[in-house]
Amino acid sequence: MKRLTTYLFVLCISFVQAQSFDHIVYKQEVNQAYMLAVKDAKYTESLQKLEAVKKKYGMLYGEEYLLQSYCYKMLENDSLTALSLKSCWSVPSFDMRTMWYVNQLQPGKLMEGFNEQENQLVNEGFENGAKIRPKNADSLLQVFKRISEEDRIISNEWMMDQGNKEVRSRYDAMFREHEAFLENYVLANGYPGEKQLQFMDGEVLLLLIHTAHNEEFYQRMKPVFINEVKIGNMSPWMYARWVDQHQSYYKLLSIYQTLTDHPFMNTEEERKQISKNRYEIGLLDLEFTDPKF
Repeated sequence: MKRLTTYLFVLCISFVQAQSFDHIVYKQEVNQAYMLAVKDAKYTESLQKLEAVKKKYGMLYGEEYLLQSYCYKMLENDSLTALSLKSCWSVPSFDMRTMWYVNQLQPGKLMEGFNEQENQLVNEGFENGAKIRPKNADSLLQVFKRISEEDRIISNEWMMDQGNKEVRSRYDAMFREHEAFLENYVLANGYPGEKQLQFMDGEVLLLLIHTAHNEEFYQRMKPVFINEVKIGNMSPWMYARWVDQHQSYYKLLSIYQTLTDHPFMNTEEERKQISKNRYEIGLLDLEFTDPKF
């Protein structure tokens, strides 16, 4: 624990503060644009909704520009599709991972048929994104990669020899150290999500889902994490994935349906409840975001 805590302060993290609005409310509003476009094929209305949200909040996140590009693609305007994709990669994202589960919003598909100039616009977006990458993101990323590697090594040792008390003792000690590091980091700096790691927050996922098995940690950190969603540090999907991991471990019903290995809700009432749960944290509706992998 001492090693990680020392390294934490050596990093001198100085990430940009999250936007000062309730991100759950923001997502609840902007998710209406996704429904209009992806479910109802009302592309012009979706664009109008995105513009209204942008006017209200003064900005859109990267994933919303991805939706905008989809609308323009379906309206057969590749020039505006390319401009929207440039914006998508030029600004911070908040919950881009959710887009993995919406087949219509795959960037490669949206770029089909682009000419050289349009492809160049997308490349400019990538270059702009690199410029706004937090300066300490790479250092922080290495910390979580090291944690994941330690976890993998000792976990494999224990799986190969589950009766070995010495290995189990080392595994438990390592887990307590990593768990304490994550808690202390979040309390001091906010959750290390997309704003801090820019598309690389998946490196935190292994540690995060392991903490869901600890009931004391879960109950202690649940209100902290939902607040991290509200202030824009933790994405709705990441929070939901953590909660569903807890539910799965304790053999309880899924709340947000983010696990591919957890029984899917089958009845209409169950699916409605899942969608309601997702809406309450600003997560895209289950209806068109069932995990496919």
